[in-house]
Amino acid sequence: MSFDISAFDRYPKLQSILAEICRVWPEHAGYCESRFRNDQPAALSRSEEVADLVHRLADVHSITEHCADYRWMCERFLEEELIFRRTGKYRLATFRDAYEQVYSRHDYMSRYVRGILISQLVWHPHALAFEFFRSRFLALCPPGSRHLEIGPGHGLFLYFASQSPNITGLEAWDVSESSISATRSALTKLGVSMDVKLTLQDVLAASPATAPFDSAIISEVLEHLEHPERALATLRASLRPGGRLFINAPVNSPAPDHIYLWSSPDEFVTWVRAQDFEIEASEYYPVTGASLERAMRQKLSISCVVVARRPHFTS
Repeated sequence: MSFDISAFDRYPKLQSILAEICRVWPEHAGYCESRFRNDQPAALSRSEEVADLVHRLADVHSITEHCADYRWMCERFLEEELIFRRTGKYRLATFRDAYEQVYSRHDYMSRYVRGILISQLVWHPHALAFEFFRSRFLALCPPGSRHLEIGPGHGLFLYFASQSPNITGLEAWDVSESSISATRSALTKLGVSMDVKLTLQDVLAASPATAPFDSAIISEVLEHLEHPERALATLRASLRPGGRLFINAPVNSPAPDHIYLWSSPDEFVTWVRAQDFEIEASEYYPVTGASLERAMRQKLSISCVVVARRPHFTS
């Protein structure tokens, strides 16, 4: 399948990343073509904005390295997918396993993080989750909101929150000092001028916030935990009554460091509701190229975006 890079001339940042991906991984051109085939100009403009942020984070001189590591990461995901297909389970079951095999290996983690950054642009479910957060979650935050993010990583969600006129206070928690340092550097590269409080804090061991937050986000974190219900308990206690939580978590999505498996979107939403949250909205984004029905039938990866609300009253 031919992929006409010139069709993206109006979107130079996106075009340059796609061209580099296809150069280091020619076999991936078909995926890239199918990923962007049906995007309308408004969606391509949003992708161009994200591509510009990726360029700022990656540095123009290391886009090649990031795209090469995106290929490497996808190949690691394929290895995990083959195991999942044989066993019906994720390969790892404990955080200790994930730490020993992934998080403690500096070179491995560096490549993984670079690959994940590129995936935020190229994987359609990631792009759709970003757009939901920007246009539907942040837009409904009341003016003057204090906002919390768990595991800020590459800083893209924090960047979008900092651009919202409704957000006047930003805080982020991470369990790793090196991750906090990386997020601080990312916010500088992205030109975030708002004061963001970055706190070394394990969400599983945190006390409720003394000044409750109006909104919070935990994106692609819960599946890395042995006891994700503890994270939601902390977030529920840290939100004001009526406070809203943006959750993004995948089902049937094997990865080198995924631990907790949900088998369907319904199972995930039921689980969130069982943590004493009300469900305001939910959307499900299957892996590129698959319908939601096919993804559920064949147990393919589906990104579940849920907006949950802390009840005003406890029964």
